[in-house]
Amino acid sequence: MTRRKKPKPVGFMAWLARIAVFLVLLVIAYIAFVEEQSATTPDSPTSIPNLPPTTSLPPTSTGRTALSAGLIKIYFTTPELVYPDRRAQRKKSTLEQAVIADITAAKRSVDVAVFDFDLNEVADALIAAHERGVKVRMVIDSENLSTPEVSEITGRIQDAGVTIVFDERSAFMHNKFVVIDSQIVWMGSWNMTENDTFRNNNNMLRLRSQLAARAFQEEFNQMFVSGLFGPKKSILQHPQIMLDDTPIRIYFSPEDGIAAYILTELQQAKQSIRFMAFSYTADPIAEAMITQAQAGMLVQGVFERQNAGGTGAAFEELQSGGVDVLEDGSCYILHHKTIIIDDRIVITGSYNFTSSAERSNDESLVIITDPEIASAYRAEFDRTYALAKSPLRCQ
Repeated sequence: MTRRKKPKPVGFMAWLARIAVFLVLLVIAYIAFVEEQSATTPDSPTSIPNLPPTTSLPPTSTGRTALSAGLIKIYFTTPELVYPDRRAQRKKSTLEQAVIADITAAKRSVDVAVFDFDLNEVADALIAAHERGVKVRMVIDSENLSTPEVSEITGRIQDAGVTIVFDERSAFMHNKFVVIDSQIVWMGSWNMTENDTFRNNNNMLRLRSQLAARAFQEEFNQMFVSGLFGPKKSILQHPQIMLDDTPIRIYFSPEDGIAAYILTELQQAKQSIRFMAFSYTADPIAEAMITQAQAGMLVQGVFERQNAGGTGAAFEELQSGGVDVLEDGSCYILHHKTIIIDDRIVITGSYNFTSSAERSNDESLVIITDPEIASAYRAEFDRTYALAKSPLRCQ
């Protein structure tokens, strides 16, 4: 029988080599374990706690503004206006066609709150949306029903089966907003009329935000569902919304006391205040602008010409207080209600700077802090101011 050989003793260096291999394998196994855990366990909870209505999530810096991300789009009628206006020479309005495109793409709902309405193509789009099963609802002020075009077109929409609620108070349902599929909001100074589209200076914002849409739908439902207008509406909380790195605050009149928020922004201005105003009679806002002008700040504004000399107008008060204020020089109506502060804050909407807008009318307004958006509004102001310096001779 062959004797089995005794194993040779393992040398010291061999033992070190075996230990090193074991340690390497141990490290590899640990790394694999960590990677597996990180792949299956998120850094933050997968579910978001229930939030109260319209409360925004904590902002996360992305380095993008809402404008560059496409979450906000700005439309001005001014660049497309032709003086004098001739119906036969009109081109398609970029603003009107963009609104029609969103209505045409709507899948579930379209809510429209507008002071005045006579655009046939928009009416056709609303009727077509209703006929394909989209829930279309409208709130319109009754003030303009005496105009044949408004009466005819709203009657046509009603005959198609769309429900319209008319505000029949002496005060105005003066909003100009549209909410589509609880995702998109259009808001600003633009009535859905031929004059506001093809003659008057107007601005509209398109916001792509569920939180903004929720805020506007809550306001819409107070009027359409509950039949509440003006001071009868409930105060709803609409905290600041972040669209990427752009903060937006949304306010409604009269329940939110909008003037106080405007005054705060004016009082906190550091460098400049510029405004475009269809109607401006509010003394507290005028006094705040005069105070800043007399402290050495640049304060400039353009008034709609037909209202500059009206009862209670702030034009002469501002002018005598040192504000650089001019009358509009276009052939038609300056319909903006906009303030630009320090080239970084924009205040705009349907809210004229009047006691009626503050106390009795239904209005909407946003305050946006974003230099890129402010730059676009500054360019519109510069166009308007230059025209006020060199008024057109209108036929």
